[in-house]
Amino acid sequence: MIMNGTRFWETKQLNEFSHDEWESLCDGCGLCCLHKLQDEDDDNAPVLMTRVVCHCYDLSATQCSDYTNRHIKVRGCTALTAARAGEFDWLPVTCAYRLRHHNLPLPSWHPLISGSKEGVRRYGLHALNPVMETEDIDLEDYLIQIET
Repeated sequence: MIMNGTRFWETKQLNEFSHDEWESLCDGCGLCCLHKLQDEDDDNAPVLMTRVVCHCYDLSATQCSDYTNRHIKVRGCTALTAARAGEFDWLPVTCAYRLRHHNLPLPSWHPLISGSKEGVRRYGLHALNPVMETEDIDLEDYLIQIET
């Protein structure tokens, strides 16, 4: 989304983004939708990623099925906000929220640059082979490694 010949994500601070601009930073990888594990007694412990998605994730569409109400329906759903952008170093190194927080450029495949949401999948940067959350699942059995 280039406005007036400029790339808003390169000219504005995160806290200056409109709601729509903020949302457009998302490349749709779904990695923030994966369940995470962290030692609850140690805030400095690493965040461990699983390939388990919550009950609101639509496996066929590879996105949240109720994005608007996700924070109400899903306890612990990650609220990615400009004010909290510095807290999300567990996100992949390709995440636009993380990149722009550190004033780094977006990758060439990012939808804001390429014009296509398919780039994230071509580069393999999405929730690969996700498993739907169930009551019987042990998250530790589904740990994965994501470059952070």
